Amino acid sequence: MKKVKFLLMAACLFVTGNAMAQDDAGGELVDVLPAGVTANVKSDRKQDKQKNIVVAGAPGKGYKAFFAAVDDEHGEELWVTDGTKEGTHIVKDLNDGPSGSNPSYLGRFNDKVLFSADAGDGSGQETYISDGTEEGTFLLADTYLFGNGDPKTFTQIDENHAIFSAVTDDSDAYDPDRRNIHVLWLTDGTPEGTYQIAECDMRHPGQDNTTLHTAYVRVGRRVFFKADNMDGTTGEELWVTDGTEEGTYMVMDINWEKYGEGTQGYAEGWTRNCGLDNLENYKNEGVFFQAWTPDYGSEPWFSNGLSKEVINGPGEAGDENTYMIFEQDDTKSDTGIGNGRGTFGTGWEVYDDRIWFRMWDPVGGYEFGGTNMQKGDKKYFDICTTEPSFNHNSYSDPGCVFDGVYMFCASTEFDANNPTCHGGELWCYDGEKVWEQYDLVPGIGCDWVKEQTVAGGSMYWWNEAGADALNASTGALYRLDSKDGIPVVVTHIDSEVGDMCNTLRAMDGNLVFASATTNKIYVYKYRKPGYDGTSDYGYTEPDFGPGTPILGVKDVKAENAQAENNNVYTIDGVQVRKNSTSTEGLAKGVYVVDGKKVVVR
Repeated sequence: MKKVKFLLMAACLFVTGNAMAQDDAGGELVDVLPAGVTANVKSDRKQDKQKNIVVAGAPGKGYKAFFAAVDDEHGEELWVTDGTKEGTHIVKDLNDGPSGSNPSYLGRFNDKVLFSADAGDGSGQETYISDGTEEGTFLLADTYLFGNGDPKTFTQIDENHAIFSAVTDDSDAYDPDRRNIHVLWLTDGTPEGTYQIAECDMRHPGQDNTTLHTAYVRVGRRVFFKADNMDGTTGEELWVTDGTEEGTYMVMDINWEKYGEGTQGYAEGWTRNCGLDNLENYKNEGVFFQAWTPDYGSEPWFSNGLSKEVINGPGEAGDENTYMIFEQDDTKSDTGIGNGRGTFGTGWEVYDDRIWFRMWDPVGGYEFGGTNMQKGDKKYFDICTTEPSFNHNSYSDPGCVFDGVYMFCASTEFDANNPTCHGGELWCYDGEKVWEQYDLVPGIGCDWVKEQTVAGGSMYWWNEAGADALNASTGALYRLDSKDGIPVVVTHIDSEVGDMCNTLRAMDGNLVFASATTNKIYVYKYRKPGYDGTSDYGYTEPDFGPGTPILGVKDVKAENAQAENNNVYTIDGVQVRKNSTSTEGLAKGVYVVDGKKVVVR
């Protein structure tokens, strides 16, 4: 019966090149980009990446998806879609002509996006904002007068503000050995309300990063992130900000291990970084993360962000505010270093009051587990039980909440002679037990479930394996209408190369995504039978939780001291005109005139 269903599905898959097509289950696939336009979206699974798709909007007003795209006339610029072909267009030709402005690191800010771009006017890669219209797209801040501000980390912190990291004149010159230090900025979406709030060496994504989501995470009305102090003495550690200078600080120097005397590039007394990774919001109460210490290795930690400026020492694992939750492996290496097991595959949603990840146990090995952040709490399921169990692992991957259960990917291995082995498949957890949702690819074949996204009453993902359930396509888009249903394949963009779907986003009940095969943006429109328009609608609005938004806008006007005498400087800071702002007769290049970058062509 299953084979017949797949053959029927194969007969109704989409045809390459169609702008719009209907599948047998009633879904509609729309290729929203005009002819001659290609999207630039990185195909990796990270939620925060240089080339991304970001959905912004508001209930009642609707939602739009922003992304970078390229055509011959404009080069690479910011584009927007409302989910229709006619509602898809370039936002603004920031860098006039075919050169392109390199829009990067898009971040949502209510119904707008913050992003990095280079307008080609000499200002370099700086901070912009857009509401999807040409007139509503403009420069917010030129943070670094003599080069690229290179802004990143755009994260909304409350209803009216966002933080980001950027290079400034001062931070770039702070330490010649550590150029382009990114420091912390705040914006309310206006140039006058955009200013630096703290000095710290922000890391993006940091020295250690297996995070599938972000290198920083909003928790209520605070953001936790990776940073070093400006002197570089603590290494990369956990920091937090509430959007104010006094509310921005290092939470704890978790890794107390000091560099030895004479260590190249480091002074005596400096401590090493803690391998900070896999930051996730726990119920707007604190942050779950992975950290490394010499005694324990990489293990799960939690922090509520309250600092006592405790500096750890040998044998310590935090205090009452920031602490190691439990130790997965209490053994040590021959050199006395803890054999920590990490927290790979961390999910971003809380289910059964727990954050779930790939947990290690000395009996069962790497399996599905979670914690409620209380010291010592862990819940663990040994899915792959082939003996010896510690040497046979399910290697669970991140999941999401759908139809009242937590759905994730796990494997029961690949022994064709063992009928219990089903390869990688979709699994369910209901708070008490785990079970395989469906053996979609029979036997030891794999449905490697990636980027689970809920939209319009259904759950979607793409298959990372070399072939989908039809042995026809790599990275096709899958849909599931209920936890007890049978998944179906809903794209067939290229039967030879594969669909290579990626960057799945919920957009007002629909699904928007990219294909690395065609470099196009698609919108899939579907509502399952009996859908109520509410349950499993998909994530749209941030939950800031209790607390007070940042009030008022700081009165800051950043002036460059060199501009006070109306001089002209090269981009390297060499004065070429004194008491004059004229650029007449100067060689082609970029100059600083009256505190602003000017291009002489």
